[in-house]
Amino acid sequence: MPRSTMKKFSANEKEIAQLLKENEEWKDQLSYAAEEIHFLEKFLDADIFQKNILNLYEKLQVYAGQLENFKSDNIELSMEVHNNRYDIEGMLECEDIGCEIFYHDEHLKLEQRVLDFLKNFSHFKLEVFSYSAGLLRKSSKEH
Repeated sequence: MPRSTMKKFSANEKEIAQLLKENEEWKDQLSYAAEEIHFLEKFLDADIFQKNILNLYEKLQVYAGQLENFKSDNIELSMEVHNNRYDIEGMLECEDIGCEIFYHDEHLKLEQRVLDFLKNFSHFKLEVFSYSAGLLRKSSKEH
């Protein structure tokens, strides 16, 4: 009977290094998103938009509220990614495959949450930029 070509997950193999690499990539992506959030907070609050645009203030306030939610989510995910690193390293202490699988599954769930956050944040940025691009003042002399 032929042996299965699928390889079982084992904490003693190179997959630990791959999980740590993914964790580091998430950390970098979330750090970059935090910088973008900081910029967008200043952008939405800046006096750079044309005057007399119908519902401009209200729309910018909606975006600012959504941005606050992204900021909170980013902070929460960043802490979870930080803790996930210790879980990955802790997998080396697992004494059975069930323990390893548990941590691996938690890693995959976190990965999906990070990817969803980044995708949603990307859509949000596109919406803000699309809305605001035509509303910027052409010069500082405009009032």
